[in-house]
Amino acid sequence: MKNLIVKKAWGLLKTFSFPVMVYVIILLVSFLMDRSGYATSGAFDRIIRSSVLSTIIAYAIALPLSGARWDFAPGIIIILSGIIGCNLAINMDAGPLTLLLLTVGIAIVLSLLEGVLYLAIRVPTIILSLGVVMVYEALSGVVYGGSGTQLYMHSQLTVFARAPWIYIVLAVIMVLFYLLLGRTKFGYDTRSLAANPRQAVNRGVKEKKNIMMTYLVVGVLLGVAAVINASTVLVSPANNLSSTMLMFSSMGPVLVGLYLARFSNIPLGIFAGALGMNALSYGMVILGIDSSMQTVNLGVFIVAFMGYTSNQEKIREFFKEFRTRTHN
Repeated sequence: MKNLIVKKAWGLLKTFSFPVMVYVIILLVSFLMDRSGYATSGAFDRIIRSSVLSTIIAYAIALPLSGARWDFAPGIIIILSGIIGCNLAINMDAGPLTLLLLTVGIAIVLSLLEGVLYLAIRVPTIILSLGVVMVYEALSGVVYGGSGTQLYMHSQLTVFARAPWIYIVLAVIMVLFYLLLGRTKFGYDTRSLAANPRQAVNRGVKEKKNIMMTYLVVGVLLGVAAVINASTVLVSPANNLSSTMLMFSSMGPVLVGLYLARFSNIPLGIFAGALGMNALSYGMVILGIDSSMQTVNLGVFIVAFMGYTSNQEKIREFFKEFRTRTHN
């Protein structure tokens, strides 16, 4: 029992060493460049609250990705369900819980529609989702006269984006996501389909049911993300695939998080990845790096990180051989 606790604690330490290292490195650079604002409680709060939204979107991306289904639609589902759900709640003079339920319900419908289309025509999701994005983006410019939503002006409805509710929502989602993947038949079926789809189907796993369940879970996650997103920013209609930026902004936490998950589990790994990537993004703002160079730096960082983690053994062998030759 003691060994198990020590092993778990060591795994958690390795998982969260990534965001800690990123924060410490940027903190030292900010001191060297005489920049202030990164070692304040406000900076901590901003990094952690930004990580909540990134984490929830990253869960919604990682789940279908585990079944090799690359989906571009999460961004527009967040935008469209946010516009419809928030305007409905404002017009009904509803409370925050009704807003959440309405938005999650709309996101589930939008997500399931994509799932039904995928099963009906069996076009690869990377292609199908682009078509879905274009249709949903057009709809976002039509509903409510293309005015979007300004939920942040209704403070009584934005409680889920403020402490303590934002952290309670994240904790509930993390626990449910962990239980769903690790303690349910859906989770076991998802893993077996990801490892070997043909063998899993031959053993009785119902692939279509699993796919629709995946879209259902993704809809719930994106509905929650839509409420948090609309509570903090102006949500405008999207066009020309601009909604995919919302999805790509969470790809860093997904890619880094899936690597960190080997030390603990997927929910914690992705959360640690989101913390690290948001610490890096906010650090570049503090250091005065302009937005285009921030995007370049994030891209380079992700490529370098994935390159290192995918070739660890080769890199170790190279240095081992280099040391041997040096000593000889």
